Amino acid sequence: MKRSEFLAAALAVLASGPMAALAADEYPARPVKLISGFAPGGGTDILGRIVAQKFSELWRGNMMVENRSGASGSVGAAFAARAPADGYTVLLAPNSYTITPHVQPNPGFDILKDFAPIGMIATSPLVLAVNPKLPVRSVAELIAYAKAHPTELNQGSAGSATAPHLAGELFNLMAGTRIAHVPYRGSGPAVTAQLANEVQLSFGPLNSIEGFVRGGQLHVLAVLGAHRYEGLPDTPTVAESGLPGYAVDLWYALLAPAGTPEPILVKLNTDLNRVLADEPLRRSLFEKGFVAAPGTPDALTEVIRADFGRWKTVTEQIEIKLD
Repeated sequence: MKRSEFLAAALAVLASGPMAALAADEYPARPVKLISGFAPGGGTDILGRIVAQKFSELWRGNMMVENRSGASGSVGAAFAARAPADGYTVLLAPNSYTITPHVQPNPGFDILKDFAPIGMIATSPLVLAVNPKLPVRSVAELIAYAKAHPTELNQGSAGSATAPHLAGELFNLMAGTRIAHVPYRGSGPAVTAQLANEVQLSFGPLNSIEGFVRGGQLHVLAVLGAHRYEGLPDTPTVAESGLPGYAVDLWYALLAPAGTPEPILVKLNTDLNRVLADEPLRRSLFEKGFVAAPGTPDALTEVIRADFGRWKTVTEQIEIKLD
């Protein structure tokens, strides 16, 4: 055995033995950085700060949000991927990180190889909403209308290759429709366009249109996720109402650099689930459009791999690449 191979094997043994257990017992001995690849004030940042505050209370120490925005979140993810694998740098990862590798030539990180899963934090509902002037009131009616008027319908989104955009493209592929995509510079302009009936429908975040839904200016046909949303208990999922097998969720998870010792990952997952079990925190998240989603690292791995494969297929079929 080469000396380098011997050292690698020895380090692996130490990482899984008493020294790793001791490290976990003492962890965290200093502040932990929660990397957010997005600017302060956005939904991802708000979620991160709520969770970081509760971690700080639990640990009687500090978890600090560090924003490293740029390149649709890739700057932050690449930074976290290169950080020491010691538990003192973790990444707040939205589901868009399973899209990025398929549309950006060199994102600087590999979501499947560069990170160890800790656990899911929360989901945020996406909905299929239409302008009331469109004469449809169900997913089945929308599909029928779209097929009868193949060049009339447009969906608006906050930008190309975002989860709402690709949710619409997945709908097209599964339903056999040709609803055109119109990208806007952010969710605000996209919503304004839908209110003006410049675009007739959207596959977007509920929290960006909730006031207009209550006011009757927009109508929600279905929830995009695999399960109904407790805030809209009478609204079916897309799968329930005309397109079996369809499911798209916005989700946010906690990841650590690959190679982080297993005992530290276990502690992080355990403490994350304790944080998410806090009822005031769950209420605070719900009021801001999030649903706490505690779980295991293995469950998170399955979600990441499933979404990675789904968006690979969709982006290849619509042949989309970003500069």
